[in-house]
Amino acid sequence: MAAHVVIRKLEHLTGSSERPGLRYAIETRTTPGPAYKGGAFPDDIVWIKLHGGLVVGKAAIEIAWVGEFSSLGEIRRRTQGAAIHKIDDFWAGRPKVGYAVVALLRNERWIEPRWEGPRTYGYEWVVLDNDKKIATWTEAKPAPRGGEDLLAAFLRWRG
Repeated sequence: MAAHVVIRKLEHLTGSSERPGLRYAIETRTTPGPAYKGGAFPDDIVWIKLHGGLVVGKAAIEIAWVGEFSSLGEIRRRTQGAAIHKIDDFWAGRPKVGYAVVALLRNERWIEPRWEGPRTYGYEWVVLDNDKKIATWTEAKPAPRGGEDLLAAFLRWRG
């Protein structure tokens, strides 16, 4: 069983103060990405992290689709009914064709926010498939410059 880190911008979070509502972990790339190459399987753990390095939630994969796509609309349709489906900014700038993973999440829950691993700008999904990645991505870190602002914004958003 692998672990994964799914990274979202604060403005792309969905859910409530009681629990996250991501519902899906999504990777779209023009070349095969980490989740596409490594796979995503039922019961794999997913850590939910914000751009900037703040880990805010945890979930598990229920089922995942891994494949190639010839239209981004194909991938977006897989999220029909979820809040992320309606967030145009989330879908903007993504490749029109390529490789994707769409994983349905279950048991989503908030955790006590903590700073761990790289700050995550530019990443969308990381597969923790070896000891070095696990150590790198789960190592406690001090808040980066401006990190207090991200933490405060997240806590306000969560309510």
